[in-house]
Amino acid sequence: MLSHSVLRTGLFLCKQDYGGIKCLTSVFLTRTTSALIGGDKQKTMDDLDGPSFLTSLYWLFGKGYFQTTHQMQIEHSKIYGPLWKSKYGPLVVVNVANADLIEQVLRQEGRHPIRTDMPHWRGYRKLRNHAYGPLTEMGVEWQRIRSILNPRMLKPKHVSSYTNAINGVVSDFIEKVAKLRTTKGNEVMVYDVAGELYKFAFEGICSVLFETRMGCLNDVVPEETQKFIFSVGEMFRLSPIVILFPKSLWPYLPFWKHFVAVWDHLFKVADELVQKKMTEIQEMVKHGQPVEGEYLTHLLISEQMSFTEVLGSITELLLAGVDTTSNTISWALYHLAREPEIQQKLYEEVISVCPGEKVPCSEDITRMPLLKAIIRETLRYSIFCISQLYCVINIFKGIHFVAVWDHLFKVGKCIPIIVMFKS
Repeated sequence: MLSHSVLRTGLFLCKQDYGGIKCLTSVFLTRTTSALIGGDKQKTMDDLDGPSFLTSLYWLFGKGYFQTTHQMQIEHSKIYGPLWKSKYGPLVVVNVANADLIEQVLRQEGRHPIRTDMPHWRGYRKLRNHAYGPLTEMGVEWQRIRSILNPRMLKPKHVSSYTNAINGVVSDFIEKVAKLRTTKGNEVMVYDVAGELYKFAFEGICSVLFETRMGCLNDVVPEETQKFIFSVGEMFRLSPIVILFPKSLWPYLPFWKHFVAVWDHLFKVADELVQKKMTEIQEMVKHGQPVEGEYLTHLLISEQMSFTEVLGSITELLLAGVDTTSNTISWALYHLAREPEIQQKLYEEVISVCPGEKVPCSEDITRMPLLKAIIRETLRYSIFCISQLYCVINIFKGIHFVAVWDHLFKVGKCIPIIVMFKS
């Protein structure tokens, strides 16, 4: 009976002989059990092989895999097979190293997912009484926030309204790249392309979310903007370090204080930008002018979210947008550089739709199928860090066990999934 129930969830992953590691996923679990299915004792999470906490630390810092955890996972898959357990401080991670298995798991995401817990991010918000956003909220509240944020972010008719803002940023970026080649690259090279793309993404995301330019592409970046950019980078750098330690030790760790300080600066700048927009809206209303604006203006005048919720969500959307945009463009350019024939075909497609000096609009993008295919293939193929893609599944009500490979896991309401590597 139990095996039939598990099969109906689509999560009973039969044992097969898989050749080659296509992608690696980590499954965070909180409870284990042993049980019988059909009279055969199933292995549990306790039976899973894998490196201990000390061994994991040795791999990360002794062998130097801290900055290349995807390579460490590949090596571990060779040692332990397609399913193994890793320990990182208070976290116990079950790694699934097969694309077909991962697909079956990820397809089970429900309407109200319980997201992968990020206690250090949530801990900061609780410490400062900030609202959770789309990256830290869970369950029904996560769905409510997403239902408010998504339409203006994902629906084509709304996204097209950001065309002018984005084109302005793109034009400035092209001019900056040309200037860098002339002044520092002997008319050829652009050094630190990843850094320049990061600033480009930062400027573009801010122009949409906060409806303002930050000066990231100026010859001299404003000091406050530079601090803002630095704080985002430091937050991402410190996050995987803080999570290795128990929550009880955080107040005594020097990097926890730094972690809190960079979050404080992020929320400080975001608060100033949101307050500035509120003042502009109030002035429009005061003078009887129509309230016009895009993303932030819509969130503020719709009154679907409190000011605290808007601030928490906007800040997290900024983090998600900058990280994903800059990395996606970096990897797309990398792959195009390795495939000059495809690069030429893309160039021909773009100039056929937008000849001469024509600036593309949203309608033009719909006529560039190769461009869209390249972005999709980049997202499918390239490497992603742990912070860039969070996927969570819900276990249907009444289901208490999930089998992966030849192991049986007992769960409460959910199993959080986090994709750590794709190739």
